[in-house]
Amino acid sequence: MDEIKGVNKEEIQLVKKSIDKVDNNNHSHESVTIGIITERELSRELGFKEALSIGLGGTIGGGVFSVLGIVIGFAGPAAILSFLFGGILGILFGYSYAKLSVKYQSAGGSYTFAKAAYGDKFGGIFGWLLWIGYLASCSLYAYTFGIYFAHLIDIITPSDLVENGWIRLIFSIFSTLIIGLSTLVNLKGVKETGKSQNIIVLAKLIILLTFIAITIPAAIRGAKENLSDFFIGFDGEPTDNIIQGLALAVVGTSILFVAFEGMELIPNASEEIQNPEKNIPRSIYTTIIIASIIYLLVAFTTLGGTSYKVFVDDPSKAEYALAYAAQPILGIAGFILITIGALFSTASAFNASLYGSSRLAYVMAREKVFPTFFSKVSKKGRVPYISILLISGIILVMTLTLNLEQIAKLASSIFLLLFSLMTLSSLILRKNIKAKFIIPFFGFILSTSLFGIFIWNLIKEVINKEEGALITIILLPILIILVGIGSYFTMRIQTKQKKQNPIQNEE
Repeated sequence: MDEIKGVNKEEIQLVKKSIDKVDNNNHSHESVTIGIITERELSRELGFKEALSIGLGGTIGGGVFSVLGIVIGFAGPAAILSFLFGGILGILFGYSYAKLSVKYQSAGGSYTFAKAAYGDKFGGIFGWLLWIGYLASCSLYAYTFGIYFAHLIDIITPSDLVENGWIRLIFSIFSTLIIGLSTLVNLKGVKETGKSQNIIVLAKLIILLTFIAITIPAAIRGAKENLSDFFIGFDGEPTDNIIQGLALAVVGTSILFVAFEGMELIPNASEEIQNPEKNIPRSIYTTIIIASIIYLLVAFTTLGGTSYKVFVDDPSKAEYALAYAAQPILGIAGFILITIGALFSTASAFNASLYGSSRLAYVMAREKVFPTFFSKVSKKGRVPYISILLISGIILVMTLTLNLEQIAKLASSIFLLLFSLMTLSSLILRKNIKAKFIIPFFGFILSTSLFGIFIWNLIKEVINKEEGALITIILLPILIILVGIGSYFTMRIQTKQKKQNPIQNEE
């Protein structure tokens, strides 16, 4: 019985309890086991490598390629500290996620944890908000993929695509392409999704580590000049006011926090991960540690080799900051190398985030917090195909209508709020999940403070009439209101259906 694929310890115990209730009617242990296992629609085919690939795929790609330039524009050289602070917070959050994921193994991930901590109603609102956060992060990766590809074509072709106005069209084509290809991969099946992640993640890690190894000597030589004015003030100029510099570094952390969203995808795969009690915590912690180290090294090599003022003076360069920073050191070859790395990274990040968002919608639909058609699973691939297709369509619209900074800020604000609520969940459920008090407590205090700092910065930008800030600060409360309305009506319909069909719902 222990050799049956996809069975964990809790299921085996459930089987044994079920057997005790079975009368002497010639039912064997094996038939009861198979009967319980067949109730699961998703299969356990992901090992530690695949789980880690999902985590790293959703993590490395957002921070380095999508928001590095934006954070440098805010914090200057102190952006290095932004990533350091992010890594420390990531470990605190990872502790809560690891404990909750082992106890509550569900493709719903954070939604399932919120429901356990706060009840069905608030859990439904949380789930809707988390789903929108996934959509925003997917849009972030698709946007970055498209813009890097467009600038790659611009640099290797004789005509100036920027001046001729072709960049936006090429960006739109390749953003649409990555959304379409990733949708096909996810429709194929979970095993194929895991295999593709292994290949893509390995490729981008090799490229990033190669970039670091080649450029770090030049970064060390240039550090004296480019990092000497480490802190900048609110006016973007170097300052001796350490408080201002640290404040901007913290603001940078709040903006880049979508870069650590990848660890949150691992719990969504918990129903499909083999030996989850061991592999889930290992994959979460390993994801955060590897990502943090690479983020810090890449931030140092970028800022050591390139003046931060380039990205402050020309914000458009922030969209492909790492490739631009590679060019002075490695020439056109460096630009091309990093762009290829960016394409691999954002493709894997998109693939992993699409995977997580489709599983979340599947579970919420299964529990009738989402429209039930999201729970339809394909017969061949055993994947929630309706969920995947609809999510991809929404992501396409977001990618082609918003800009990079708007998408990044929207995604980070949502995930900061959600991470704060998750650490509070682990505090509420700490006895059930056997968690210590102090770690999730600090995670909750720090994440809540960071969310407040992020909102304060948005309000300051609106007052200063900075482009894009108004859209972000309007979108966030509108989305929160919409998810509340959506959750209310779907749960109301669910309650009505239960009253009309009590026997069917019990079954």
